[in-house]
Formats: sequence, structure tokens, C-alpha cells
Amino acid sequence: MDNKLETLENVRENISYNLSEGVKNRKSDFRTFTLCSHGIYPTGRTVVLRGYDSLTNILTFHTNSHADKIKDINENPYVCCVFYSKSLKIQIRCFGHAEINRKNTRSIASWNNMNDMSKECYFQNPPPGTQIKSYNDFSKTIFSSVSDNFCVVDVKLEKLDWLFLKREGHRRANIFINNKESDTWVSP
Repeated sequence: MDNKLETLENVRENISYNLSEGVKNRKSDFRTFTLCSHGIYPTGRTVVLRGYDSLTNILTFHTNSHADKIKDINENPYVCCVFYSKSLKIQIRCFGHAEINRKNTRSIASWNNMNDMSKECYFQNPPPGTQIKSYNDFSKTIFSSVSDNFCVVDVKLEKLDWLFLKREGHRRANIFINNKESDTWVSP
């Protein structure tokens, strides 16, 4: 792998491969990532990668419309998605602009492709983050064919920071999605 990662073009290919693999392979280290947003405090939380389109450079995840991350994105749509593979020793930080899809053709199409068990999470009552009296003091009652709380969030990538940890010396690159000529190696 070392020789294949010595050009910026190969770094771009490595990023695309790993993110695509994260969507397809449940066991991939790139299946989940930390979504960082900013509300009152900077916040990170783990979400599941549901889509990656290498042509449009869009990452996708699903969430509940009542989640704090939705409030954060509504206030400031710029987010950072941090992926790390312990086995490959590669970190990818993806910076971009998040767009919330709720009750539209995009969210309905995603909803229709989900299994029933996954859909149950979006019928949770009370909403995420609500204080409850005890450990089991919430329910998942399915009361319609589509949850009003289901959202698809698309993150349009603008810049990537790729870090490869290796004994001989770490390697790092900045990749600019819409300006390949600006891609550059940076000190790790």
C-alpha cells in the first residue's frame, strides 16, 4: 500500500475507495464516522455512513429531525466528518456543507430502501435528548407508514485532510474537491 499512496492522485483514489467501502461493507472501519458540528458547544457524535457519491462528492447519513445535530446544522451548515481506520492507520477529515432532507423525494426514497427494524428508530417517543425518568422510559410506536422525524443529511464535501500513520514517517495531504490543482502534501 505504501507505494500506491505516494501521489496526490492515488490519495484521492484511496479516499474514494475507503468511503465507498464504508457504505458497502458493514465491517469496514469507514462504516461509521464522527460528525462534528457547532451549536452552543462544538459537538461530535458517531453516525453511520449511508451513502457516498464519488461523482458529486456527497456523504450521506440518516438522523432524527429532533436530534441536536439537526439544530446545529440549521444554525451553521458547515460540518466536519472524521473517519479513522485503526487497521489501515488512515484518518480522513472531510469538511463540507450539510443539507437536511426531510419530507421530500430524497428522504422518502431513502426511507423506502430501509428495513423495518431500522425504521423503528424514527418513531421513538419522546424525541432524542429528552430527559426521561428511568432507563426504559421511552417507546417506539409505529403509527404511520413514514416517520415525520426521518431525515437524510447530505454533506457536500469541499476539502479533505488525509493522514496516513506509518513507522517510517507519517504522510498527510490536503485534497480540494473542486480544485485539484490546489491539492498538496502538508507536514504531518
